[in-house]
Amino acid sequence: MVISYQQGIVSYESISGYISLYVYDYPRRTKHWDQDRCSDFFVFVHHRLKKMADSFVFSGLPFEAYLNVSLKHQMNSFLKKRREKELKEEVFCRMCAAGSLEDESSLYKIRDDFNYEIKEPVAVYKRKTGLGRTKQRLFFLALSDPDRLDDDSIAQISASTGYSIDYINRCCMAVKEKVLQKREELRRLREKKSGWFFQLLVIQDKIMNEPDPDKRLWLEERMQRLRDRIERISKKIAAKASCLVTHQDLAQVLGVSKGTVDSSIFYLKRKRKTHQVSSSSEDIQSLHSLQR
Repeated sequence: MVISYQQGIVSYESISGYISLYVYDYPRRTKHWDQDRCSDFFVFVHHRLKKMADSFVFSGLPFEAYLNVSLKHQMNSFLKKRREKELKEEVFCRMCAAGSLEDESSLYKIRDDFNYEIKEPVAVYKRKTGLGRTKQRLFFLALSDPDRLDDDSIAQISASTGYSIDYINRCCMAVKEKVLQKREELRRLREKKSGWFFQLLVIQDKIMNEPDPDKRLWLEERMQRLRDRIERISKKIAAKASCLVTHQDLAQVLGVSKGTVDSSIFYLKRKRKTHQVSSSSEDIQSLHSLQR
């Protein structure tokens, strides 16, 4: 029958019913499985049946003999994947019960629901204005914390620096986009770390139940590689955990050098510190005069 199909005498549909029935009944005959497990195995192997019929070569034995050998290998693969799934579900349940998901970040894929369509600043952002250095410095300082800029704050900054409200809004949105990119990168790193941590727990369970010393050694080496990956990615996560606006971000948005931003914000901080020191000195002098 299969040879007739290979010769083109009959179609595969005409022999697929016989092959499917034989495959479905194979686990019951050999392993005494129930109907549910037989159905699961049939679903697992169904898309491979046509390939088996195509690759069969007659060597004196019937197609059923070839099919039995193929199904034996497929059953081993099916059982292996089933054990893998059960082990992962068991490890996942233990992690949920122990509260490890919160500590090691979530294993679920979390997607942002917000669609921020913020484009890179165009050339008009990079145009230099005739404003004084002090106003430019104040503008740099205001953009370093864009989350605190509401409509009223932007209007006040526009009035005090001379920049238009539209220009400030565009720069603010561009800076926020860079912060969002950092948060997205941090989320991907945490997802990757969670996946590796989950694999580590699965391998630990495999090592405990593996009788073969060579395979156990291979699993231990694989587990060590995962530990090294987790250690490296943990350092990256620690370095990116703040997700703050950097001077480099401001320089890229405004089209100026990073040194300009560094010196401007440093000047404002030093001036503020000097003002605080002078104010405290005046307070001390006033206190001394009162004591006299």
